[in-house]
Amino acid sequence: MKDRKQVVIESTIQLFTEKGFQNTSVQDILDNANISKGTFYKYFSSKNECLTAVLEQNRQERNVLKEEILIGKKMNDIEVLVEQLTASLTVKEKYNLMPLFREIAFLNDEELQKILAYHRFHEIAWLKNRFFDIFGEVGKPYYYECAVIFFGLFQYLTFYWNFATNKMVDIKKSVWRSLMFVENLLPEMIKCGEVFLEPRYMNLLEIELEYKIVTKEMIQEKLGIFCEKIVVVEPQQKSVELATFLLEEVTMENPRISVLEIIIEPFRHSFLETRYKYEADEIANLFWLYIKMQNKA
Repeated sequence: MKDRKQVVIESTIQLFTEKGFQNTSVQDILDNANISKGTFYKYFSSKNECLTAVLEQNRQERNVLKEEILIGKKMNDIEVLVEQLTASLTVKEKYNLMPLFREIAFLNDEELQKILAYHRFHEIAWLKNRFFDIFGEVGKPYYYECAVIFFGLFQYLTFYWNFATNKMVDIKKSVWRSLMFVENLLPEMIKCGEVFLEPRYMNLLEIELEYKIVTKEMIQEKLGIFCEKIVVVEPQQKSVELATFLLEEVTMENPRISVLEIIIEPFRHSFLETRYKYEADEIANLFWLYIKMQNKA
């Protein structure tokens, strides 16, 4: 049986996809998830907060995928970036978020606009950093703008492809096309020397979105509870062994980062077809945030 909170989130995703955000009421979510009002408000204070959980779950899943793709690859390889973006945007399509984003963008709701803006800015900040990996120091002042341009191009290319052909777009081809425009535009931006999205202001936004500090003690606690839970339902032996191994590793005084990088992906994948998929995703995401912090130290 799935976690009640997860049932609510999945029910909400389904309704937002079928009916749209505005036409979905809290009562619709209660009926679809077969839960009481008290259960809903135990986890969420409002429909807007439920939307935030949907977006966060989606972002978390995409973050983990992007980190897994990068393992053992060169940071400056543009094909790796294409693979990361393709995987990430494919998950976004799976959640059918683009129509939801378009609907929310036209609603006169300041709280919703802020939720959407900060969710999108996570993507922009990540891509800005990856452009630095790919193109280097010379274009640094322009990478925020390049990230915005990429996502704008991708969104409209895919929208009008679908609109004109009534067919699903090739996401990888759209990613390459959008990156090609950015790559050709960047030298002209550098030559011009004018910056529209000033990094000093954009960096302030990024500081607000700074990922929470993740300690190995936090991971130990969450993974310890997870290990106790999965033993009760007797999942595959491989899943238990991987979870136990990760717990033993993170309990060490100095966890071996190279070992964690190797084990996180098979650990997460071993739970993909189980009711613990999203909990495993969350733990994997915490590990990747912890690894990033250790690499920066």
